[in-house]
Amino acid sequence: MASHSFAKEYRTFFYNLKRFGFSLSKQEIKQIIITTVLIGFVWSFNKWGGDTFNFLEGLKNFGLGILLAFICVIFNQVGQRIVAVYYGYDPVFEFGSVGLMIALVVTFASRGFLIFFLPGAINIRHLTASRLGEFRYYTNDWEWAKAGFMGPFLNVVLLLILAPFKSNPIVINLMILTLLFAIYSLIPLPGNVGLYLFYPHIYFWTFTVVLVIVTSAIAFFLSPIIALIAGTLFGAAAMYWHYAKVDQRL
Repeated sequence: MASHSFAKEYRTFFYNLKRFGFSLSKQEIKQIIITTVLIGFVWSFNKWGGDTFNFLEGLKNFGLGILLAFICVIFNQVGQRIVAVYYGYDPVFEFGSVGLMIALVVTFASRGFLIFFLPGAINIRHLTASRLGEFRYYTNDWEWAKAGFMGPFLNVVLLLILAPFKSNPIVINLMILTLLFAIYSLIPLPGNVGLYLFYPHIYFWTFTVVLVIVTSAIAFFLSPIIALIAGTLFGAAAMYWHYAKVDQRL
C-alpha cells in the first residue's frame, strides 16, 4: 500500500486553489463587503432623485451600485488569485483604506459628479511546500506583477463580454464601473495593484495601462475581438516606445 504524502497533495494547483485561492478569511470577507458598499455609495451618490430627493429611488440605486461593485470586485480578484496560486502563493485581499477614504472626500466635494476610488489589491504569501525547488524561493516581484495584471485584465474581459449588450442601461453602467476598476487599480500607489506592476517592470505597467484604455475605448464602438487586438497591439507599441525612450537616455 502506497504511503500518503501530504506534502505532495499540498503542492497541487487545484488543492491550493480550493484551500487558499478561493477560500476567504473573515477579514477578507469583511474588507470586500466594506469595499463594495463604499464603492456602491460613491457610484450612487447623485442618483437619489436629482433636484427632488427620492429615498426609494436612491435606495434602489444604492443597492444596484453595491451589486455592480461586487461583480467588478469578483472579476478583479479571480484572475489574481488563480495566477498567484499557480506560482505557489496564498493570495490575501487587502482593501485600500486610504484610497476609499479619499473616494468619500472626492465624492462629497464634487457632489457625486466625480467617481473615484482605489479598489485595493492582492497581497501574496509564499506557500512553503508549494515553492520548494523554486529559483527564487520567497516572494518574486515579477510573479506578483503577473498576478496583479490579471485584476485589470479580467475587468476588461468583463467589459468585452458585456459590450454586445450595451444598449441595456444596467449593462452600460456595469461597463463604465468595471472600466473605472481597471483604470484606478493601475494607479501605482501603496495598497493598489498598480504599484506591484510599476515597481518590478515599469514597461509592463505601460503595456497594461495602454491595453486597458485602448481596448475599453474601442469596445464601446466596435467588436470585442477588434478591441482586444487593437489594445494588445497599441500596448505592445507603447511598451516598446517607452523602453526605447529610456534606452536612448542611457
